[in-house]
Amino acid sequence: MAIMNNNERIPSRCWCGKGIVTYVSKTEENPYRRFFRCEIGLQRKKENHLFKWVDETMFDEIQRMDEQQTRIVQELEDLRSSMRKAIEEEVMKHKNSLDVGCVGSILIFILNA
Repeated sequence: MAIMNNNERIPSRCWCGKGIVTYVSKTEENPYRRFFRCEIGLQRKKENHLFKWVDETMFDEIQRMDEQQTRIVQELEDLRSSMRKAIEEEVMKHKNSLDVGCVGSILIFILNA
């Protein structure tokens, strides 16, 4: 799994604190390609203000969200497995006693669901 940092997200501010504006490239190399740029970055090109291509940023964001969803699905599966094991242990503890009754029936129903 790749380690993500703030540079791989959709920007909202530059390191200098200024807001981000979306521009359209007019170069021959990237005609009509959209990019994010710091509000003052165009005037102060030597200062290395934020610049990111919109398409690359969106791809990175979709990939980050996909990885996050995969982690959440795995966490849910682990939680289900853990809950199922805990319920099975409790049912086994009380299986031969008289207090299984309604609660035991519910737990067994949940286990088989």
